[in-house]
Amino acid sequence: MMATPPEPLPTTKAEEAFIEIRRLIECGRLPGGAKLTLASLSDELQMSLTPIREALRMLQANGLVEYKRHHGHVVTRYSIRRAEETYLLRQTLEPLATRLAAANATEDELRRIRELQEEFRLVVDGEPPRFADVVDLNARWHRLVYAAAHSSLLDEFIDRLWTGVPYQAIWFVQRRRQSAADHEAVTAALETRQPEIAERAMLDHIGRGRAATIEHLQAIGAPEG
Repeated sequence: MMATPPEPLPTTKAEEAFIEIRRLIECGRLPGGAKLTLASLSDELQMSLTPIREALRMLQANGLVEYKRHHGHVVTRYSIRRAEETYLLRQTLEPLATRLAAANATEDELRRIRELQEEFRLVVDGEPPRFADVVDLNARWHRLVYAAAHSSLLDEFIDRLWTGVPYQAIWFVQRRRQSAADHEAVTAALETRQPEIAERAMLDHIGRGRAATIEHLQAIGAPEG
């Protein structure tokens, strides 16, 4: 029986501020290194300081904003070269972890991966899409897959890579349906214990993310090095 799609959650003012500031960063209006002040953002978004303060914390958690002593919040700088290097390593390590997961995952882990995939699919198909839920479920699904490899060292390396580029901002909601299809291919291969197919599906998935990220960075004029 098909699960019933979850009811849309009300969007908070903080999430609205988060989405608007993220869009300003994505389109290049707030470039890397730009200083973010509560007063200027309040004027720009016509919002009070409280939701903007919370939105900045959310942006910082997503890797889009950094807090620098004596400077305050600034937009994280990231370059095309940094993204290329990060994705090269991701395309090496994450498919390997997926291959190991196909062999090493427990039945309980496979069940939880499937449950997250189904939850992700329902949110992806929902209208309007809830950006925060899409991003959170994507990250949780990936981390479950890699944890199922049962390699703490590999898991640690991958975790560091995920902070190398602010992937959550560049992981466009517009690509959510392709990502859901990619996740399904990986999940099915894990469930049937097919390491090579699972590895290939994850490699293709990350490759599509890499292409979209580089295209976006070039479009907003991110520095090469």
